[in-house]
Amino acid sequence: MKKLFLLISIVLMGIPTGQGVVQAAEMDEVSGTGNGVADLGTIRKPVIVDFTFVGSGPLVAAPVFAKGKSSIGWIEGEAPVSGSLFAEKHSSPLIGAKITAPDQWTLRVRPITSAPKIRSGKTPIVVKLSQQTKRDTVRKFVYRGSGDVVVFPISAKGMSGFPVVNSSGNVKKNITLPRGTKYISIWANGPWKLKK
Repeated sequence: MKKLFLLISIVLMGIPTGQGVVQAAEMDEVSGTGNGVADLGTIRKPVIVDFTFVGSGPLVAAPVFAKGKSSIGWIEGEAPVSGSLFAEKHSSPLIGAKITAPDQWTLRVRPITSAPKIRSGKTPIVVKLSQQTKRDTVRKFVYRGSGDVVVFPISAKGMSGFPVVNSSGNVKKNITLPRGTKYISIWANGPWKLKK
């Protein structure tokens, strides 16, 4: 899998309203080929966006908001790649995702509560802690790879915190998760582990 760069502002998302629009929790996959705009329906809460891009070449994925509100993109890098990212509630309704891709792609929006309870992986993902932290809590994060890696905590209410990891290449460090952390966004292409 080629190196993929994720802008830290992946935590921007919003919520449109309109007739015939589906809630994010009930939404099916949206797919396409090449450049296009995916209709993501109405999203009223912080969510997880699963993504898959096949083929080979540059790709860009950016949220599209109502009223022409602009935002920093979600993904900018190279296909093929797959994984999931956290999208925080935005002040303006989210109505879609603008895609520039060399081949087929798929997006799926799901509730943040559906995040898995896992401690290791090889792709970008949002994970759920077994318990919400009651105080600042130290964990060890390990990443083996040459790509960019960004890790940040997310509260039970779906509010993102400052990155606790933001670097490239191998990482082995203690990270401090603030009180109230329930989820963690891990952007890493390559083996990673989260240890107590």
